[in-house]
Amino acid sequence: MPIVRMKELLEAGAHFGHRRSAWNPKMKPYIYQERNRMHILDLSVTVKKIAGACEFIRSLAAAEGTILFVGTKRQAKKCIEEEAKRCDAPYINSRWLGGFLTNFSTIKKRIARLNDLQKQEEEKVWENYPKKEEMVLRRELAKLSRNLGGVKDMNELPGGVYITDVKVEETAVREAKRMAIPIIAIVDSNCDPDMIDYLIPANDDAIKSIRLITSKVTDAIMEGSEVWRKKREIEEARKEAVLTDTKKSSSPSSE
Repeated sequence: MPIVRMKELLEAGAHFGHRRSAWNPKMKPYIYQERNRMHILDLSVTVKKIAGACEFIRSLAAAEGTILFVGTKRQAKKCIEEEAKRCDAPYINSRWLGGFLTNFSTIKKRIARLNDLQKQEEEKVWENYPKKEEMVLRRELAKLSRNLGGVKDMNELPGGVYITDVKVEETAVREAKRMAIPIIAIVDSNCDPDMIDYLIPANDDAIKSIRLITSKVTDAIMEGSEVWRKKREIEEARKEAVLTDTKKSSSPSSE
């Protein structure tokens, strides 16, 4: 059974591309036909591409790899946050900070600052501060939370990046490519597919299309994470068994 059915993609409007005047010729292999000067994407290809992308995502998650979700435009913000939280993945849905991947050591310092401020707020450290100083700290916390709240538990570069719009997130694409981080992305008819490792040809503007595809990415992460959890349980059980056998063999009663 396919990961996603063509009927689901049709109902989500995933087949609608952009007007012919805006298309990128490199997307020709993924276009089914032109209708009323608008390109219609080939959903039979989309189904296969989603399957291929999800296979990679599952294998990455099964090896304890992390996928960073990126979607900062209005149509994607809510979906990115909800789906990333569903699979406990880091996400960016407000603003991509330049150098997030290429200068991650600096970003980690900002994340540490965010976590420190959140701890101070929880412990009510600011209660006795002058009002002006408290206001400055709260503004800093709000800004850091908005930009880095979705990645506050991220300690290292991700194993992959999932992007909902490669034109809007052009900087993220370039940084991931520079750092040799695999990119999974929804690629519409007006986009350049060359920099994407696992492209999913689909409508990147319709909320239903974004949500459907993103949900499949999340499902794949959860499936891979479950494989990792079971492997870890088996490994821990094996170690426990070896430890028990060692204790038995070294005890006086075994002599």
